[in-house]
Amino acid sequence: MPPPRKKSAKSSSKGYLSHLDPLLKELNITSLKKLIFSPSHAWLAAIVLLVLELFVNIFVIHRVNYTEIDWVAYMQEVEGVINGTMDYSKLRGDTGPLVYPAGFVWFYMGLYYITSQGTNVMLAQYIF
Repeated sequence: MPPPRKKSAKSSSKGYLSHLDPLLKELNITSLKKLIFSPSHAWLAAIVLLVLELFVNIFVIHRVNYTEIDWVAYMQEVEGVINGTMDYSKLRGDTGPLVYPAGFVWFYMGLYYITSQGTNVMLAQYIF
């Protein structure tokens, strides 16, 4: 019976990162320029940016304290429309009169209902 084969130093030194070799060989300045500037590679850049944005948004929602700016005022203006007020001069919130177009009101009306009359702010943050 022949003696067992010895592992070569080349294969044992790479260990668990050996599956990344093909990727690392392709990772150079030329391929990065293609990824950034070539329209045929735009889909990959878009996916990478979308995933990064998803992680950043989740991090911000959970780690940064919520700062009330206009959410309550928007919900007050939407409540005015829901209650039947269609005159823009009479639609007001804590920050003043409604100055946004009707599309804004309809969009925030959807958020009003989805977020339990505007009380579930974290859900609204996830939607945005």
